[in-house]
Amino acid sequence: MKRQIAGLMMIAALLWPLPADALRCNGRVIDIGSNKVKVLDHCGEPTWVEERQEERILYNCRRSRRYRQYYDERAESEYHGYPEDCVIHVTIEEWFYNFGSGRFTRTLIFENGKLVDIQTGEYGY
Repeated sequence: MKRQIAGLMMIAALLWPLPADALRCNGRVIDIGSNKVKVLDHCGEPTWVEERQEERILYNCRRSRRYRQYYDERAESEYHGYPEDCVIHVTIEEWFYNFGSGRFTRTLIFENGKLVDIQTGEYGY
């Protein structure tokens, strides 16, 4: 009886759907928060990569312990607008994967090396 229950639990775990913001590559799950090294290891090289820099305003960053490093390292002239706000620079990379005609294309969006979004496109080619 215990073996049957264990077997049913294994089957249920395999059939359990992935979260909407996850991707399966070579039988391994890639989800939000993964780093670029893990994605490259599991999914291989993307079809193409696009990279850009973006400036973002952090409101009240001087009050936040999390972002203290940003304002400690910058000159007073880099603060935006109010003395409590500061500007950070974010590197955004979009990795496009084409898994073939039987699967959807995927665009993985990284911010500073961390996966923040997985977008599903049309069927591949």
